Amino acid sequence: MHTELKTRRRVLLVTYRRYLEAERALTVARQEMKAWFPAASRPLDTAIGQPGSRIRGIYDRRERAMLQLATAKAKLEQARRRLAAKRPAPLQLVWIR
Repeated sequence: MHTELKTRRRVLLVTYRRYLEAERALTVARQEMKAWFPAASRPLDTAIGQPGSRIRGIYDRRERAMLQLATAKAKLEQARRRLAAKRPAPLQLVWIR
């Protein structure tokens, strides 16, 4: 495998792990938020919190991780296409009798 592809794959794996961690942190924070508020007065499930709040920071980190993951995936695909374009066409064997 080419070094550029190796690097891009490593970056993709790192960003995927960051995304999973951020997603888990947001899920836990939302569960804690639900436990804090009574069922009748709970905020919406999609609550992201006020600017500067803990849950908003967690939500923003997850959004940033999602953007980084999408960017890493796009760059890996671009590197694959670039490498495929550099490869020479396969040879065709012609048998002569």
